[in-house]
Amino acid sequence: MKNTIYCILAGFCLFFTSCEEVIELDLNTTDPQIVIEGFITDGEGPYSVLISKTVDFYDPNTFPPQTDAVVHITDDQGHVESLTETSPGIYETSTLQGKRGVSYTLAVQTEGQEYTATSRIPEQRIFIDSITTGYKSQSIFQDAGYYATAYFNDPPDTADYYRLQVLVNGEVYVFDTDDDEDEDGNSGTQDSNFWLLRDKFTNGNVQDYEFPHRLEPGDTFEVRLQHIDRQTYDYYRTLVDVISGNTLAPSNPITNWNNGALGYFGAFSETQRTAVVPE
Repeated sequence: MKNTIYCILAGFCLFFTSCEEVIELDLNTTDPQIVIEGFITDGEGPYSVLISKTVDFYDPNTFPPQTDAVVHITDDQGHVESLTETSPGIYETSTLQGKRGVSYTLAVQTEGQEYTATSRIPEQRIFIDSITTGYKSQSIFQDAGYYATAYFNDPPDTADYYRLQVLVNGEVYVFDTDDDEDEDGNSGTQDSNFWLLRDKFTNGNVQDYEFPHRLEPGDTFEVRLQHIDRQTYDYYRTLVDVISGNTLAPSNPITNWNNGALGYFGAFSETQRTAVVPE
């Protein structure tokens, strides 16, 4: 099962300030929209599709699940599989196995509407050749410590796009920050795990990606390399902009869904490799 992350900005709030009064605009009128999130890979299933609805800006960020939808996946070779709702708003495959070079269409029928999106797993499977770790001294760019770099060969003559995910000692990394501690005494920023790369200027060359995760001797560093298509890359790129607040105005990430649905359906090939920092 593949986990997905989705960020919705359903509206925004403006304040007009004068010496007499502060006026808050009422933005609690956004109509709920369907959000569909699903991914299929060349790895072992089952694959999950999450269906929910948006909420208004001032409501808690708990998106109500969309139940009793009819969901199926069709490939370009004529195979069709219906998904089963295993828990509210979560639909799973049973026998489907993603294959490289095949296009998949996810169709969802709910509340009298049908939504479709198509994505294709790239033909080539890209393997991480190696992961190296080395000690770096303190600088204006980083703290002193061990850092990892992943290397892999980019195929020539094609435009390729990648997402890399990282686990340190089996967990999502938390970057040290100067933020105040939360009520549980924790501080820092959790890695959003959207490390994106394209070969626009390095086509056909060895790719090296140096990660900013500061490591300690004995740490286990795992990298998952996803070979994705251009549409999926653009979705992740705009999702990162929304999460980081880099957009000029509140917006939603690019979607490949029709009929006004939000979210994304993506297909990709995935490999992984692990390295241990020498003690």
